[in-house]
Amino acid sequence: MNMSSPIFNELKLRACIFFIAISVICSSCAQPPTADPPAPDERPYSRSLGDELFLNENYADALLEYEHEYETALAPEDRNQALYGLACTQLVLAYSDSQMSEAIDNLVKWDDEKGDIPLTENRHLLVTALKVQGQRILKIRQEQSHIAKQKNNVIANQRKKITQMANTVDNLQKQLEELEAIDETLQEKKKPL
Repeated sequence: MNMSSPIFNELKLRACIFFIAISVICSSCAQPPTADPPAPDERPYSRSLGDELFLNENYADALLEYEHEYETALAPEDRNQALYGLACTQLVLAYSDSQMSEAIDNLVKWDDEKGDIPLTENRHLLVTALKVQGQRILKIRQEQSHIAKQKNNVIANQRKKITQMANTVDNLQKQLEELEAIDETLQEKKKPL
């Protein structure tokens, strides 16, 4: 199997991006212990329309909604929450390296802008996005394996045919030599004594 095929390269890139996303999110989830209880004015997480669309697997509309929420949000927390949803949706919809890169960039931007504010975003969005990408990686790997098996079968069949043809050529060569020997014998018998 050719390990430098475009499918293998894409698979390696997606796996790397997958692990980078997990690293970014895990690093943002680790909160230093605080002695003070959370301030009572902190807002609890509330689902947006984008979240509802995303969780109902309506990713195209969720993307549009998160973009709208991001552009129109007045509070920085709302804007950052929309950026998180946007990044997760982009990750779900990413089929190319540039799309995947944009989604990761938005996750990093979200993490940077989040700062020390406690995590209130819906973790199911990211888990779903990573699950979808994981399934795509698995599908690519299975397709690559299937293609490799097909190529190996074709090569094995062609080698078998080449071996059969070589045997046929050897048999024909032996028959030709036998005929030449018979012809030589007949020519010798035809010579006048």
